Amino acid sequence: MDNDWNQVRRELDKSDNFEAIFNSPWYTDAVYEKFSDAEFARRHAAARTLMERDGLDALILTGGPDIYSHGSGVTWGAGLIDERAMCQYMVLPLHGEPTLIYPHYGCHIEAARKQVSVKDVRSGQHGKYGKAVAERLIELKLQKGRIGITAANRTGPEYMGVQAYLDLKQSLPEAKFEFCPTLLHELTYRKSPEELNAMARAGQIAIKALEAVKAAAKPGVREYQLAGAVANAVLGAGGRYHLLMIGSTSQHDPKIIFPNPNPSGRVLKEGDIILSELAMSYMGYSAKIGHPVSVGRPTGKYQAFFKDVVIGGFKEVRALLKPGTTLEDVRRVGAETFRKRGAQSRPTIMHGLDLITSVPFVRADRVRTEKYDMTMQPGMTYNIEITPVDKEGIYGIFYSRSFAITESGHQDLTPFDVDEILVAG
Repeated sequence: MDNDWNQVRRELDKSDNFEAIFNSPWYTDAVYEKFSDAEFARRHAAARTLMERDGLDALILTGGPDIYSHGSGVTWGAGLIDERAMCQYMVLPLHGEPTLIYPHYGCHIEAARKQVSVKDVRSGQHGKYGKAVAERLIELKLQKGRIGITAANRTGPEYMGVQAYLDLKQSLPEAKFEFCPTLLHELTYRKSPEELNAMARAGQIAIKALEAVKAAAKPGVREYQLAGAVANAVLGAGGRYHLLMIGSTSQHDPKIIFPNPNPSGRVLKEGDIILSELAMSYMGYSAKIGHPVSVGRPTGKYQAFFKDVVIGGFKEVRALLKPGTTLEDVRRVGAETFRKRGAQSRPTIMHGLDLITSVPFVRADRVRTEKYDMTMQPGMTYNIEITPVDKEGIYGIFYSRSFAITESGHQDLTPFDVDEILVAG
Protein backbone atom coordinates (compact mmCIF):
# COMPACT_ATOMS: atom_id res chain seq x y z
CA MET A 1 0.00 0.00 0.00
CA ASP A 2 1.17 3.54 -0.70
CA ASN A 3 2.43 5.64 2.19
CA ASP A 4 1.54 9.29 2.43
CA TRP A 5 4.74 11.30 2.81
CA ASN A 6 3.10 13.30 5.59
CA GLN A 7 2.81 10.13 7.66
CA VAL A 8 6.28 8.65 7.03
CA ARG A 9 8.46 11.70 6.37
CA ARG A 10 10.49 11.19 9.54
CA GLU A 11 11.13 7.50 8.93
CA LEU A 12 12.34 7.45 5.34
CA ASP A 13 15.15 5.06 6.20
CA LYS A 14 12.62 2.26 6.48
CA SER A 15 12.37 0.54 3.12
CA ASP A 16 8.64 -0.14 3.31
CA ASN A 17 7.98 3.54 3.93
CA PHE A 18 10.24 4.84 1.18
CA GLU A 19 9.39 2.39 -1.57
CA ALA A 20 5.64 3.05 -1.53
CA ILE A 21 5.76 6.76 -0.89
CA PHE A 22 3.42 9.30 -2.48
CA ASN A 23 2.19 12.87 -1.95
CA SER A 24 5.67 14.22 -1.23
CA PRO A 25 6.75 17.78 -2.09
CA TRP A 26 9.59 16.37 -4.18
CA TYR A 27 9.85 17.52 -7.81
CA THR A 28 6.90 19.90 -7.47
CA ASP A 29 9.08 22.59 -9.06
CA ALA A 30 10.03 20.36 -12.02
CA VAL A 31 8.84 21.62 -15.41
CA TYR A 32 7.57 19.24 -18.10
CA GLU A 33 5.86 20.32 -21.28
CA LYS A 34 2.71 18.25 -21.67
CA PHE A 35 -0.13 17.80 -24.06
CA SER A 36 -3.33 19.39 -22.81
CA ASP A 37 -5.84 17.55 -20.65
CA ALA A 38 -8.27 17.89 -23.56
CA GLU A 39 -5.82 16.10 -25.85
CA PHE A 40 -5.44 13.15 -23.50
CA ALA A 41 -9.21 13.06 -23.04
CA ARG A 42 -9.55 12.89 -26.83
CA ARG A 43 -7.08 10.00 -27.03
CA HIS A 44 -8.71 8.03 -24.26
CA ALA A 45 -12.17 8.60 -25.76
CA ALA A 46 -10.93 7.40 -29.15
CA ALA A 47 -9.50 4.27 -27.55
CA ARG A 48 -12.74 3.60 -25.74
CA THR A 49 -14.67 3.91 -28.99
CA LEU A 50 -12.53 1.13 -30.45
CA MET A 51 -12.87 -0.90 -27.25
CA GLU A 52 -16.65 -0.73 -27.55
CA ARG A 53 -16.43 -1.73 -31.21
CA ASP A 54 -14.23 -4.71 -30.39
CA GLY A 55 -16.01 -5.76 -27.21
CA LEU A 56 -13.11 -5.01 -24.86
CA ASP A 57 -13.57 -4.09 -21.21
CA ALA A 58 -10.09 -2.63 -20.80
CA LEU A 59 -6.83 -2.08 -22.63
CA ILE A 60 -3.35 -2.74 -21.36
CA LEU A 61 -1.28 -0.15 -23.22
CA THR A 62 2.38 -1.15 -23.42
CA GLY A 63 5.67 0.45 -24.40
CA GLY A 64 9.41 0.12 -23.95
CA PRO A 65 12.65 2.06 -24.43
CA ASP A 66 13.95 0.29 -27.56
CA ILE A 67 13.92 2.00 -30.97
CA TYR A 68 11.00 -0.08 -32.25
CA SER A 69 8.85 1.14 -29.37
CA HIS A 70 10.11 4.48 -27.97
CA GLY A 71 7.39 4.42 -25.34
CA SER A 72 4.60 3.40 -27.71
CA GLY A 73 1.17 3.15 -26.05
CA VAL A 74 2.36 4.25 -22.61
CA THR A 75 3.80 7.48 -24.01
CA TRP A 76 0.65 8.01 -26.08
CA GLY A 77 -1.74 7.27 -23.23
CA ALA A 78 0.02 8.84 -20.25
CA GLY A 79 2.79 11.10 -21.56
CA LEU A 80 5.48 9.03 -19.85
CA ILE A 81 8.95 9.45 -21.36
CA ASP A 82 11.25 7.09 -19.51
CA GLU A 83 13.80 4.36 -20.15
CA ARG A 84 13.26 2.13 -17.12
CA ALA A 85 12.15 -1.48 -17.62
CA MET A 86 11.97 -3.68 -20.70
CA CYS A 87 8.27 -2.88 -20.94
CA GLN A 88 5.91 -0.47 -19.18
CA TYR A 89 2.16 -0.73 -18.69
CA MET A 90 -0.94 1.43 -18.47
CA VAL A 91 -4.46 0.17 -17.78
CA LEU A 92 -7.19 2.04 -19.67
CA PRO A 93 -10.62 0.70 -18.69
CA LEU A 94 -13.76 1.19 -20.73
CA HIS A 95 -15.26 2.70 -17.59
CA GLY A 96 -13.10 4.20 -14.85
CA GLU A 97 -9.84 6.06 -14.42
CA PRO A 98 -6.62 4.99 -16.19
CA THR A 99 -3.71 3.67 -14.15
CA LEU A 100 0.00 3.83 -14.97
CA ILE A 101 2.21 1.07 -13.58
CA TYR A 102 5.67 2.58 -13.07
CA PRO A 103 8.75 0.34 -12.76
CA HIS A 104 10.71 2.22 -10.08
CA TYR A 105 9.84 3.27 -6.54
CA GLY A 106 10.61 6.10 -4.12
CA CYS A 107 11.96 9.30 -5.66
CA HIS A 108 11.65 7.90 -9.19
CA ILE A 109 7.91 7.28 -9.08
CA GLU A 110 7.31 10.66 -7.46
CA ALA A 111 9.13 12.35 -10.36
CA ALA A 112 7.12 10.31 -12.86
CA ARG A 113 3.89 11.46 -11.22
CA LYS A 114 4.83 15.04 -12.02
CA GLN A 115 5.65 14.22 -15.65
CA VAL A 116 2.56 12.27 -16.70
CA SER A 117 -1.05 13.24 -17.26
CA VAL A 118 -2.53 10.23 -15.45
CA LYS A 119 -3.44 10.76 -11.80
CA ASP A 120 -3.25 7.14 -10.67
CA VAL A 121 0.43 6.09 -10.84
CA ARG A 122 1.33 2.86 -9.05
CA SER A 123 4.48 0.91 -8.38
CA GLY A 124 5.50 -2.02 -10.55
CA GLN A 125 6.17 -3.95 -7.33
CA HIS A 126 9.82 -4.68 -8.08
CA GLY A 127 9.09 -6.12 -11.52
CA LYS A 128 5.81 -7.83 -10.67
CA TYR A 129 4.06 -5.86 -13.41
CA GLY A 130 1.48 -8.52 -14.18
CA LYS A 131 0.48 -8.67 -10.52
CA ALA A 132 0.18 -4.87 -10.34
CA VAL A 133 -1.94 -4.75 -13.52
CA ALA A 134 -4.11 -7.61 -12.27
CA GLU A 135 -4.76 -5.85 -8.97
CA ARG A 136 -6.09 -2.81 -10.85
CA LEU A 137 -8.28 -4.97 -13.09
CA ILE A 138 -9.69 -6.72 -10.01
CA GLU A 139 -10.49 -3.30 -8.50
CA LEU A 140 -12.41 -2.59 -11.71
CA LYS A 141 -14.29 -5.89 -11.26
CA LEU A 142 -12.92 -7.24 -14.52
CA GLN A 143 -11.89 -10.68 -13.25
CA LYS A 144 -13.95 -12.17 -16.09
CA GLY A 145 -13.41 -9.30 -18.50
CA ARG A 146 -12.15 -9.19 -22.05
CA ILE A 147 -8.82 -7.37 -21.94
CA GLY A 148 -6.90 -6.10 -24.97
CA ILE A 149 -3.11 -5.82 -25.00
CA THR A 150 -1.52 -3.41 -27.46
CA ALA A 151 1.79 -4.05 -29.21
CA ALA A 152 4.78 -2.53 -27.45
CA ASN A 153 7.09 -3.21 -30.38
CA ARG A 154 6.01 -3.21 -34.03
CA THR A 155 8.48 -5.94 -35.02
CA GLY A 156 6.97 -9.34 -34.45
CA PRO A 157 4.99 -7.68 -32.96
CA GLU A 158 5.93 -8.06 -29.29
CA TYR A 159 3.44 -7.16 -26.56
CA MET A 160 4.75 -7.55 -23.02
CA GLY A 161 7.13 -9.44 -20.78
CA VAL A 162 6.58 -13.18 -20.49
CA GLN A 163 6.54 -13.14 -16.69
CA ALA A 164 4.07 -10.25 -16.66
CA TYR A 165 1.76 -12.21 -18.96
CA LEU A 166 2.06 -15.38 -16.89
CA ASP A 167 1.28 -13.46 -13.71
CA LEU A 168 -1.74 -11.89 -15.37
CA LYS A 169 -3.06 -15.26 -16.44
CA GLN A 170 -2.47 -16.73 -12.99
CA SER A 171 -4.09 -13.81 -11.17
CA LEU A 172 -7.08 -13.59 -13.52
CA PRO A 173 -7.76 -17.15 -14.72
CA GLU A 174 -11.28 -16.31 -15.93
CA ALA A 175 -10.33 -13.17 -17.88
CA LYS A 176 -9.84 -13.32 -21.63
CA PHE A 177 -6.72 -11.60 -22.94
CA GLU A 178 -6.50 -10.57 -26.60
CA PHE A 179 -3.48 -9.23 -28.43
CA CYS A 180 -4.24 -6.12 -30.51
CA PRO A 181 -1.37 -5.72 -33.01
CA THR A 182 -2.73 -2.73 -34.96
CA LEU A 183 -4.97 -0.97 -32.48
CA LEU A 184 -2.47 1.72 -31.48
CA HIS A 185 -1.78 2.43 -35.15
CA GLU A 186 -5.49 2.88 -35.72
CA LEU A 187 -5.47 5.45 -32.92
CA THR A 188 -2.43 7.38 -34.16
CA TYR A 189 -2.27 7.24 -37.94
CA ARG A 190 -4.11 10.58 -38.21
CA LYS A 191 -2.74 13.30 -35.98
CA SER A 192 -4.44 15.99 -33.93
CA PRO A 193 -3.22 19.61 -34.12
CA GLU A 194 -1.32 19.18 -30.83
CA GLU A 195 0.40 16.06 -32.11
CA LEU A 196 1.37 17.80 -35.35
CA ASN A 197 2.82 20.69 -33.36
CA ALA A 198 4.98 18.24 -31.41
CA MET A 199 6.17 16.62 -34.64
CA ALA A 200 7.02 20.02 -36.10
CA ARG A 201 9.07 20.76 -32.99
CA ALA A 202 10.77 17.36 -33.39
CA GLY A 203 11.54 18.34 -36.99
CA GLN A 204 13.27 21.51 -35.88
CA ILE A 205 15.34 19.49 -33.41
CA ALA A 206 16.25 17.03 -36.19
CA ILE A 207 17.54 19.97 -38.24
CA LYS A 208 19.65 21.05 -35.25
CA ALA A 209 21.04 17.50 -35.17
CA LEU A 210 22.06 17.71 -38.82
CA GLU A 211 23.62 21.12 -38.26
CA ALA A 212 25.58 19.63 -35.34
CA VAL A 213 27.01 16.96 -37.66
CA LYS A 214 28.01 19.62 -40.17
CA ALA A 215 29.64 21.81 -37.48
CA ALA A 216 31.55 18.98 -35.79
CA ALA A 217 32.80 17.21 -38.92
CA LYS A 218 36.44 17.77 -39.82
CA PRO A 219 39.50 15.62 -40.51
CA GLY A 220 40.55 13.72 -37.40
CA VAL A 221 37.07 13.48 -35.85
CA ARG A 222 35.59 10.02 -35.31
CA GLU A 223 32.06 8.97 -36.27
CA TYR A 224 31.06 8.44 -32.64
CA GLN A 225 32.16 11.99 -31.87
CA LEU A 226 29.67 13.20 -34.46
CA ALA A 227 27.03 11.14 -32.63
CA GLY A 228 28.08 12.85 -29.40
CA ALA A 229 27.64 16.26 -31.01
CA VAL A 230 24.14 15.25 -32.11
CA ALA A 231 23.22 14.02 -28.63
CA ASN A 232 24.38 17.29 -27.09
CA ALA A 233 22.41 19.39 -29.58
CA VAL A 234 19.24 17.33 -29.27
CA LEU A 235 19.18 17.08 -25.48
CA GLY A 236 20.05 20.77 -25.27
CA ALA A 237 16.96 21.55 -27.37
CA GLY A 238 14.67 19.53 -25.09
CA GLY A 239 14.35 16.55 -27.41
CA ARG A 240 15.41 12.91 -27.48
CA TYR A 241 17.23 11.00 -30.15
CA HIS A 242 15.29 8.09 -31.54
CA LEU A 243 17.52 7.08 -34.47
CA LEU A 244 21.11 8.29 -34.48
CA MET A 245 22.82 6.61 -37.41
CA ILE A 246 26.01 8.11 -38.82
CA GLY A 247 28.50 6.63 -41.24
CA SER A 248 31.34 7.99 -43.34
CA THR A 249 33.40 6.85 -46.30
CA SER A 250 35.74 8.16 -48.96
CA GLN A 251 34.05 9.62 -52.03
CA HIS A 252 36.97 8.19 -54.04
CA ASP A 253 36.61 4.65 -52.68
CA PRO A 254 33.12 4.43 -51.17
CA LYS A 255 32.21 1.60 -48.77
CA ILE A 256 28.69 2.61 -47.68
CA ILE A 257 25.38 3.48 -49.30
CA PHE A 258 23.52 3.96 -45.99
CA PRO A 259 24.35 5.46 -42.57
CA ASN A 260 25.99 3.21 -40.00
CA PRO A 261 23.40 2.08 -37.39
CA ASN A 262 26.30 1.98 -34.89
CA PRO A 263 28.64 4.94 -35.50
CA SER A 264 32.17 3.58 -35.43
CA GLY A 265 35.61 4.84 -34.54
CA ARG A 266 36.45 5.58 -38.18
CA VAL A 267 38.44 8.82 -38.46
CA LEU A 268 37.19 11.43 -40.94
CA LYS A 269 39.49 12.45 -43.77
CA GLU A 270 39.38 15.16 -46.41
CA GLY A 271 37.22 13.96 -49.28
CA ASP A 272 34.88 11.88 -47.13
CA ILE A 273 31.08 11.83 -47.39
CA ILE A 274 28.99 11.55 -44.21
CA LEU A 275 25.57 9.90 -44.37
CA SER A 276 23.18 10.20 -41.44
CA GLU A 277 19.69 9.14 -40.44
CA LEU A 278 18.56 11.45 -37.66
CA ALA A 279 15.12 10.78 -36.17
CA MET A 280 14.49 13.00 -33.18
CA SER A 281 11.48 13.15 -30.90
CA TYR A 282 9.70 15.76 -28.85
CA MET A 283 7.07 14.79 -26.27
CA GLY A 284 7.32 11.29 -27.73
CA TYR A 285 6.60 12.23 -31.36
CA SER A 286 9.33 12.01 -33.98
CA ALA A 287 10.46 13.51 -37.27
CA LYS A 288 13.44 12.56 -39.37
CA ILE A 289 16.05 14.14 -41.61
CA GLY A 290 18.86 12.70 -43.71
CA HIS A 291 21.20 14.85 -45.79
CA PRO A 292 24.80 14.20 -46.93
CA VAL A 293 27.73 16.19 -45.58
CA SER A 294 31.08 16.38 -47.40
CA VAL A 295 34.41 16.87 -45.66
CA GLY A 296 35.83 19.40 -48.06
CA ARG A 297 34.24 20.05 -51.43
CA PRO A 298 32.19 17.13 -52.79
CA THR A 299 33.51 15.33 -55.82
CA GLY A 300 31.91 15.93 -59.19
CA LYS A 301 30.57 12.37 -59.24
CA TYR A 302 28.77 12.69 -55.90
CA GLN A 303 27.54 16.21 -56.65
CA ALA A 304 26.02 15.17 -59.98
CA PHE A 305 24.48 12.04 -58.48
CA PHE A 306 22.96 14.06 -55.66
CA LYS A 307 21.46 16.75 -57.87
CA ASP A 308 20.28 14.60 -60.76
CA VAL A 309 19.29 11.35 -59.09
CA VAL A 310 18.66 12.02 -55.40
CA ILE A 311 16.99 15.43 -55.53
CA GLY A 312 15.26 14.74 -58.83
CA GLY A 313 13.73 11.52 -57.54
CA PHE A 314 12.85 13.02 -54.16
CA LYS A 315 10.91 15.86 -55.75
CA GLU A 316 8.91 13.45 -57.87
CA VAL A 317 7.85 11.52 -54.78
CA ARG A 318 7.21 14.67 -52.73
CA ALA A 319 4.86 16.01 -55.41
CA LEU A 320 2.49 13.14 -54.64
CA LEU A 321 1.96 14.16 -51.01
CA LYS A 322 -1.63 15.40 -51.03
CA PRO A 323 -5.10 14.10 -50.15
CA GLY A 324 -6.37 11.43 -52.54
CA THR A 325 -2.98 10.05 -53.56
CA THR A 326 -2.77 6.28 -53.12
CA LEU A 327 0.24 4.52 -51.74
CA GLU A 328 0.35 2.49 -54.92
CA ASP A 329 0.86 5.79 -56.79
CA VAL A 330 3.86 6.47 -54.55
CA ARG A 331 5.22 2.95 -55.01
CA ARG A 332 4.98 3.15 -58.78
CA VAL A 333 6.73 6.53 -59.02
CA GLY A 334 9.38 5.49 -56.50
CA ALA A 335 10.10 2.30 -58.42
CA GLU A 336 10.58 4.17 -61.70
CA THR A 337 12.17 7.49 -60.80
CA PHE A 338 15.69 6.26 -60.02
CA ARG A 339 15.77 3.62 -62.76
CA LYS A 340 14.96 6.17 -65.42
CA ARG A 341 17.89 8.24 -64.14
CA GLY A 342 20.27 5.34 -64.69
CA ALA A 343 20.42 4.28 -61.03
CA GLN A 344 18.61 2.02 -58.56
CA SER A 345 17.77 2.34 -54.85
CA ARG A 346 17.18 0.56 -51.59
CA PRO A 347 13.63 -0.84 -51.67
CA THR A 348 12.26 1.66 -49.13
CA ILE A 349 10.64 4.77 -50.61
CA MET A 350 8.43 6.01 -47.78
CA HIS A 351 7.00 4.94 -44.44
CA GLY A 352 4.38 6.16 -42.01
CA LEU A 353 4.85 7.86 -38.68
CA ASP A 354 2.67 7.05 -35.69
CA LEU A 355 4.75 8.35 -32.80
CA ILE A 356 7.76 6.83 -34.58
CA THR A 357 8.31 4.76 -37.75
CA SER A 358 5.26 2.65 -38.56
CA VAL A 359 3.19 1.21 -41.35
CA PRO A 360 2.53 1.99 -44.11
CA PHE A 361 5.81 0.78 -45.58
CA VAL A 362 6.06 1.73 -49.24
CA ARG A 363 8.80 -0.09 -51.11
CA ALA A 364 9.70 -0.16 -54.76
CA ASP A 365 8.17 -3.61 -55.12
CA ARG A 366 5.41 -3.72 -52.49
CA VAL A 367 3.19 -1.79 -50.08
CA ARG A 368 2.50 -3.10 -46.57
CA THR A 369 -0.27 -1.42 -44.62
CA GLU A 370 -3.88 -1.55 -43.47
CA LYS A 371 -6.76 -0.95 -45.89
CA TYR A 372 -7.70 2.35 -44.26
CA ASP A 373 -4.15 3.62 -44.89
CA MET A 374 -4.08 3.15 -48.65
CA THR A 375 -5.23 6.67 -49.61
CA MET A 376 -3.70 9.84 -48.18
CA GLN A 377 -5.92 11.92 -45.88
CA PRO A 378 -5.33 15.11 -43.89
CA GLY A 379 -3.55 14.40 -40.61
CA MET A 380 -1.58 11.43 -41.93
CA THR A 381 2.18 11.70 -41.50
CA TYR A 382 4.95 10.18 -43.59
CA ASN A 383 8.68 10.03 -43.97
CA ILE A 384 10.13 10.01 -47.46
CA GLU A 385 13.22 7.86 -47.04
CA ILE A 386 15.15 7.23 -50.22
CA THR A 387 18.58 5.74 -50.82
CA PRO A 388 19.46 5.99 -54.49
CA VAL A 389 22.37 3.72 -55.44
CA ASP A 390 24.44 3.65 -58.61
CA LYS A 391 23.56 0.87 -61.06
CA GLU A 392 26.58 -1.23 -59.95
CA GLY A 393 25.61 -1.09 -56.25
CA ILE A 394 28.84 0.62 -55.20
CA TYR A 395 27.88 4.04 -53.85
CA GLY A 396 24.68 5.76 -52.79
CA ILE A 397 23.19 8.58 -50.73
CA PHE A 398 20.56 8.37 -48.00
CA TYR A 399 18.09 11.28 -48.04
CA SER A 400 15.04 11.83 -45.84
CA ARG A 401 12.36 14.34 -44.85
CA SER A 402 9.11 14.14 -42.82
CA PHE A 403 5.70 15.46 -43.85
CA ALA A 404 2.08 15.81 -42.75
CA ILE A 405 -0.82 15.72 -45.19
CA THR A 406 -3.00 18.85 -45.06
CA GLU A 407 -6.33 19.75 -46.64
CA SER A 408 -4.56 21.38 -49.58
CA GLY A 409 -1.34 19.39 -49.86
CA HIS A 410 1.37 18.81 -47.28
CA GLN A 411 3.31 20.42 -44.45
CA ASP A 412 7.07 19.96 -44.29
CA LEU A 413 7.89 18.85 -40.75
CA THR A 414 11.64 19.08 -41.42
CA PRO A 415 11.86 22.25 -43.51
CA PHE A 416 15.44 22.15 -44.73
CA ASP A 417 15.18 23.07 -48.40
CA VAL A 418 18.78 22.64 -49.49
CA ASP A 419 19.53 21.04 -52.86
CA GLU A 420 23.29 20.86 -52.38
CA ILE A 421 25.53 18.47 -50.48
CA LEU A 422 26.47 20.28 -47.27
CA VAL A 423 30.13 21.08 -46.74
CA ALA A 424 31.41 20.43 -43.23
CA GLY A 425 32.44 23.25 -40.99
